[in-house]
Amino acid sequence: MKEKKRGFFRRFLGSIVLLLNLGAILWLALCAFAAQADPTTIKFIPLFSLSTPFAIVVNIAFIVAWVFFSQRKIRALLSIAVLTVCYKLILVVFAFNVGEHNDMDPAENRVKVMTWNVHGMGLFNEPQNDKDDKKIIEYIVKQDADILCLPEFNTPKTQIRTDNAEEIIKQGGYKDYRFQADNTLGRYTFLGTAIFSKYPIHNYKSNKLGAYIYLIQGDIEFAKGDTVRMFFVHLNTFGLSDHDRAYIDQIGTQETDLMTELRRSRSFLWKFNYAFARRAKEVKKAIRVISESPYPVMVCGDFNDLPGSYTYTRFTEALEDPFLEKGTGFGRTYNQILPTLRIDYVFYDPDMLKCIGYRSKYTSLSDHNPVVVNFEILKARQG
Repeated sequence: MKEKKRGFFRRFLGSIVLLLNLGAILWLALCAFAAQADPTTIKFIPLFSLSTPFAIVVNIAFIVAWVFFSQRKIRALLSIAVLTVCYKLILVVFAFNVGEHNDMDPAENRVKVMTWNVHGMGLFNEPQNDKDDKKIIEYIVKQDADILCLPEFNTPKTQIRTDNAEEIIKQGGYKDYRFQADNTLGRYTFLGTAIFSKYPIHNYKSNKLGAYIYLIQGDIEFAKGDTVRMFFVHLNTFGLSDHDRAYIDQIGTQETDLMTELRRSRSFLWKFNYAFARRAKEVKKAIRVISESPYPVMVCGDFNDLPGSYTYTRFTEALEDPFLEKGTGFGRTYNQILPTLRIDYVFYDPDMLKCIGYRSKYTSLSDHNPVVVNFEILKARQG
């Protein structure tokens, strides 16, 4: 009798685990669909792209469970099958370049690009320190990038070429500086994207993608005939306040009533869904502008979207992601909330550029980590 009960319990437990495994498979399938789903026409499905790394890990966990802790090892094939089908999704979420050599040294016929959301040059840091901007400048100069993109750079409304900009130009040896305001911080301050270049920027233009969102472009000639059209962007955010981010960080650590949690969750879902749709509209406009370039292109900045999202998929249809060639792990660039948030990118045209080095190290100077990529310049492709 006891043996029958044990057998029934095992079968019942096995059935529950199987159902959970099927749920994990559906979860990953929805994540794969989210990478292609247009958020302007399909609601809520794009939200699954935020959970893609976790769906992958859970399916791997089920494989391990079936193989090592169950007699029905054949069931491991369920998650193996979905991971195999979704292998392209895995390859953009996680980089396997362990021990890969990253050459970040300057040399002839090379160009180093850096993008870093500088979070107001220390204005938003808590506690505030009037020396934060100087530390950020020191960090920037140390990277020795030829082309520098700084979203969330702040300037007074009466003086676009600030003391901070002058210091970066002087210490970094930059020849060209541009600034595009995309928001205001009180009555006297602009926030926007600052561009610094050791090469002259020609045909500079700012393309409006949406309210407070711009795609900045300029042509940079590295050598005779070797021209790249650079694009710099800071796409729409999820609109989370500091209070929202603090709440997400504290989930599971503080007791709250169920109804409060549900109301707050619905608020986040609607806010995220709206942000995905807005970003998708911006991406479509950006892709149209980029596709008209007569030169090879490079796009960099803060995209506010993860690998496996609609945004990422659209930009990587014709351009390469250097993190996949030289990076490791999840490559986190936003250093709050979750360790899987890689939302800052440099995308490039492999016809003219070859990635030889990638670096994105943690720093407490901003809520983002800088992305620095070193390229070898190949023979130009004529437009």
